[in-house]
Amino acid sequence: MALRYGFVMSTELGLGTQCSNWMEHFPSDMGIDPTWIVMRFHRDGGLLERVPLIPQSVKSRIRGEIELTSGLAKGPFDAVMIAVHSALALRPGYARQVPSFVMMDVTPKQLHDFGDFYGKKPHPVAAIEAYKHKRRSAAYRSCRKLFPWSTWAARSLVDDYGVNQSDVIVVPPGVDLEKWRPGDGSNAGAARLLFVGGQFERKGGATLLEWAASNPDLTFRLDIVTRDAVACADGRVHVHNGLSANDQELIELYRMADLFVLPTQADCYSIAAIEAMAAGLPVVLTAIGGTPDIIRNGKTGFLSEPGDSRGFSDALGTLINDAALRKSMGAAARADAEKRFDVRKNIVKIVSEMTRQVRP
Repeated sequence: MALRYGFVMSTELGLGTQCSNWMEHFPSDMGIDPTWIVMRFHRDGGLLERVPLIPQSVKSRIRGEIELTSGLAKGPFDAVMIAVHSALALRPGYARQVPSFVMMDVTPKQLHDFGDFYGKKPHPVAAIEAYKHKRRSAAYRSCRKLFPWSTWAARSLVDDYGVNQSDVIVVPPGVDLEKWRPGDGSNAGAARLLFVGGQFERKGGATLLEWAASNPDLTFRLDIVTRDAVACADGRVHVHNGLSANDQELIELYRMADLFVLPTQADCYSIAAIEAMAAGLPVVLTAIGGTPDIIRNGKTGFLSEPGDSRGFSDALGTLINDAALRKSMGAAARADAEKRFDVRKNIVKIVSEMTRQVRP
């Protein structure tokens, strides 16, 4: 008989891409009957959303509670995987009743440490925040296994929440290596740079435009993919709005590019960067949060330290001016993606570990 697993997923930021990838590529031959509990924290036209005077943050928490409750009611489950930042806090005792697991790109404390970038702040009353932290810690420690995307998030689980190191297994998110694959370009002519960041400011878009303005004689084409409105008179810069994750037009932009650049100011990880690697692109990325796990510095791209504008500029200039280096680094990036970021292999790794815990 198939095991019933509940998967609590989110549409927020990179977690939304993970949700789509898991639902599309979940293996059908592992004896698992998956139930997808997708939390959106907002319903267009919903009764709750139309209630006046209640802050949006409060409405989101209530909507999340409603969706989680209705989702878990579809059980009973043999195990539950939680891949939502807030779901564990909503049900801290659930992990003691049902074998529970967590996938995560960041811990709550790490989100708080980013300050205003994510809008996630600790409670202003220290005693209340301490109580919430205690509940989160107990919930994490009640889980069978936790699967952070990066060593950065793994360290926080151990150091900040008291989780046993043996219960933490780092598994990065994956991408569809058939969908995200190198293009047929010759890497000849002016280099094509690609930036993909829904939140333009947080992802370092302004930094990239400042760099372009300070290099008026450098020949390149920069494609910017974002949901935000961006005004730029530089003829080398082309802005693309309205593209969604796994959009075919977005995939084509990756396949036409020569290198990927993301001078992000705050990030937990970067699915866009591993999509770029799968597309055979060298990546220039800020070393922040969990991003240092992604790039083999000097081999598949370059990592620059936050605020190091000189290092960032030098890395971009090196790749723009050296087509052979772009090609060799891009090939290395693709090979690394095949080894570490295959979504199907990474799903199997996690689900297999879940089943080992449920059926020792």
